[in-house]
Amino acid sequence: MAISGTSDDELAAIEATAVSYLTAFNRADAAAVVANYADDGVLMAPARPAVVGKDMLATVYPEVFEAVGFDMTYDIKEVVRISADWAFVRSATEGTETNKATGDVQPAQYQELFVLRRSTIGAWQIARYCTCKIAPMS
Repeated sequence: MAISGTSDDELAAIEATAVSYLTAFNRADAAAVVANYADDGVLMAPARPAVVGKDMLATVYPEVFEAVGFDMTYDIKEVVRISADWAFVRSATEGTETNKATGDVQPAQYQELFVLRRSTIGAWQIARYCTCKIAPMS
């Protein structure tokens, strides 16, 4: 259940964290991507084990960007503050992925769920991020 009375500014701050992640991801800026996570943040990506903590995230994202190029657009579908210190953002992205080893370019669509936690200094950070690839319709 959403907290009633959440201000537009607060919802914008929550959304801004997801947008910061999505735009950094699209430009393959691993440091900026990881900066959006809480220290104990978790990435749950398709067909991969969960990645826990900023140190591991800082290893995984450069590997992803080395292997695949992304040209994606995002659409924020939902922003909900569920308690004083927790919120979620649901989004969808679509565009193309380029296999850097082969040059093969394929269309791609994803759905994402960001679970955000307010830090002790008041910034919203990604506590959990789950993304799933949408299979093309035949």
